[in-house]
Amino acid sequence: METIDKIRMENKKYDIYDITDPKFNAFGNVLTGYDLADIQNYAKENIEIPKVGNSYSPSNPNLENFEVVKEIEADIYAGLPIEAGECSGQNTSFSAFEFHQGSEINLILTDVIMILGKRNQIVNGYFNAQEDAKAFYVPAGSIIEMYGTTLHYSPCKVFESGFKVIVILIKGSNESLDANFKSKNNQIIKTNKFQMVHESRQDKIEQGIKVGLSGELIEINTIS
Repeated sequence: METIDKIRMENKKYDIYDITDPKFNAFGNVLTGYDLADIQNYAKENIEIPKVGNSYSPSNPNLENFEVVKEIEADIYAGLPIEAGECSGQNTSFSAFEFHQGSEINLILTDVIMILGKRNQIVNGYFNAQEDAKAFYVPAGSIIEMYGTTLHYSPCKVFESGFKVIVILIKGSNESLDANFKSKNNQIIKTNKFQMVHESRQDKIEQGIKVGLSGELIEINTIS
């Protein structure tokens, strides 16, 4: 049985699509023709998966020096400066959504589930994930582009051991805002990071992040 079949068996209440399904076209693009071997080897030795929670670093100069990252910088960002950092952890739920101005590229190092929506599905400040989100299985070795119009959050792990991806964004994204920054947009929480959360995320609500994700909390069951 293929991994996607196993994860579907464990999550029968959700439709989980393969990343090659045409439904993904509304959210992003699967990139091909790039060699991940060197960066995969680096990640095996240098990027750990925490036992609890997630770990994310917006910028890692070691990652940014890999040829594949420079190729993506040229091909996808057309000369805009970028950052590349690692994201790893134990996430199993879609408890918030975020988006950025400009595409986000993920180099997938372990199998993950990505739960996605569209900005135009935000109605009166709320995105109903239970009704409108779609879940995609993304196998290790894939490279995906998520458009700036795509709502997303941390990958959900497929295996109990956790997940590991490399995140590429326009340089400066997800960094702390300048102390003098002011905006009327209550979705902004960091530089080029717009995020709202599910009511279950009291930790983020206490940080001042607004509730904007409605519907039943989506939880992914893992496989061993």
